[in-house]
Amino acid sequence: MANITKNYFKVLEVLSSLDVDFNHTFRAGRKAKMSDIEAVALSLTAEYMERSINVWKVIFIN
Repeated sequence: MANITKNYFKVLEVLSSLDVDFNHTFRAGRKAKMSDIEAVALSLTAEYMERSINVWKVIFIN
């Protein structure tokens, strides 16, 4: 199984290099534990890993 931390940091690095402003909105209330770009990177990493696991299931189970 792939390392989620390694994949997360690779996706975060690519998103950071795109030069997109994710933090343009004002938020009331408590401070978020993750920035917007970190949340997007985590979501994309989870999607990537889920799809790669499903591909291996199709290859070896069917």
